Amino acid sequence: MPLTIFLAKVLGISLVIIGAALLIRRDYYVSVFGTFVEQRLTRVVLAIIELVAALALVMAHTVWSPLPAAIITLFGWIAAIEAAAYLLLPDDAIAALFARFNTPGWYLFGGVLSIVLGAYLGGFGFGWW
Repeated sequence: MPLTIFLAKVLGISLVIIGAALLIRRDYYVSVFGTFVEQRLTRVVLAIIELVAALALVMAHTVWSPLPAAIITLFGWIAAIEAAAYLLLPDDAIAALFARFNTPGWYLFGGVLSIVLGAYLGGFGFGWW
């Protein structure tokens, strides 16, 4: 459980900050991630880093109970799947995904969800509830 508490604190604070940035600068992130599809080297390097980090999280923390632990484990699996997709899918498929989801509306949704999950994990990690 100490690892879950630590990860809840780190992910909680990170998600709140990322969520706030997404809400405040939605249009900026649409343009930044719009070019991500074209930046093959950047995409591959980040995918490799993300894959290693995600697999480390999954290997160190495969805990499905209580709910905050399950959310942390799920984050690890989602990140591993995303990284594998960036490495395995052709550029056209990645471009189609980004065309569908790289909109201000999705950043609004993602920002709010990130803040809510971050507050929940942070609250759990810091013992606020």
